[in-house]
Amino acid sequence: MRKILLPPLLLALCLMGIVAVNFFGIAVITLLSGPVKFVGYVLIGLGAFLPVWGARLFHQHETNILPYLDPDRIVTSGPFAFSRNPMYLGMLTLLLGLAVLYGTALSFIFPLVYFAVANRWYIPFEEERMAEVFGDEFIAYKVKVRRWL
Repeated sequence: MRKILLPPLLLALCLMGIVAVNFFGIAVITLLSGPVKFVGYVLIGLGAFLPVWGARLFHQHETNILPYLDPDRIVTSGPFAFSRNPMYLGMLTLLLGLAVLYGTALSFIFPLVYFAVANRWYIPFEEERMAEVFGDEFIAYKVKVRRWL
């Protein structure tokens, strides 16, 4: 079993990073201002909704949600019909929303970090396990549904 930094913990660290660089005045270059920043609220709402929806589906299908444990079932309904990773997508969207809300250049570093870690560390590990456990069923799903969108 491979222990990893759980995605919600990385999300929390990135959220704190965005708040910290803005609170302490480290982020000085402003990219967005005015009414466009309110798009951030929409992104935050969507970003909070997707992981909750995905987690509920995992619960309904009685499969585990912990990425370091073997999967029990493939969930392909709800947001999993358009993204193989809607929970990661939601967390990334939430981070982007907060970055848009603050509007500073440095704020956008944290969603990039989250994306890089999810795309290079979490997702390949999980997809490898899915392929080992479910074989052709997962490969067919992988061909049909994109990794992010």
